[in-house]
Amino acid sequence: MEPQTQSILFCMKLLMLGVNAIISVAGFVLLGFGVWVKVHGDSVLQILGSHAGHLLSVGYFCIAAGCCIAVLGVIGCWGAIKESKLLLMLFFIAMSSIFIGEIISAAVVLIFRSIITTVFKAEALQLLKNNYTGFGDKNFASYGWDSIMTTFHCCGLNNYTDFAGSLYQSQKERLYPKSCCRKPFSLECNGIDTTSNIIYTKGCLKSVTLMIKKNSAVIGGVAIAIGLIELTAIVISLMLFINLFRTA
Repeated sequence: MEPQTQSILFCMKLLMLGVNAIISVAGFVLLGFGVWVKVHGDSVLQILGSHAGHLLSVGYFCIAAGCCIAVLGVIGCWGAIKESKLLLMLFFIAMSSIFIGEIISAAVVLIFRSIITTVFKAEALQLLKNNYTGFGDKNFASYGWDSIMTTFHCCGLNNYTDFAGSLYQSQKERLYPKSCCRKPFSLECNGIDTTSNIIYTKGCLKSVTLMIKKNSAVIGGVAIAIGLIELTAIVISLMLFINLFRTA
């Protein structure tokens, strides 16, 4: 084998090792996220409703995809070290399939985004009315909604009027819970005064949506970076396979 060819193969192997080390780490991160979604699944269902079960399926997908990506990262590294054409081709086919699947999934989410938002909004409102029982209560719905309202400084899904005719209002005879107040433990937070200096006037749907929009650049950047890393690994594995095939 010529020295120039050896240098090219050596550089490709180093790149393959580096990229696949990153891919393996990303796989374990994805696996951890999937486990987190699975563990917290019950509380998600209590807040967003049964349609959120589709989101919980994402948890299973993340667990499966995380395991596959982590294993593929190891296969890619091992194939580069051992200069195994079989392992490199296996890595190329599997990673290409995952990459194409990710693109299709992203397209589906973008296409049906408005429908998903409408469905979640309707069921989340019903759960707020039927399952929320009060500030500090230990059931999943109450704990989840209290956490959201205090974290995002919001009240209800749309505003405090979402509690009208709710289970909470029938039990507590208040217009809103303490988690809607700017100062939950103050005397002014009496469940009757709805002025803006006492309670948060914007709904949580708007607050969460704004948060996602503000961080969309970061989320999109991370997604693009992961895609580029996967694409780089696919290209390098194919190039390394071709060079090994030629020098065989």
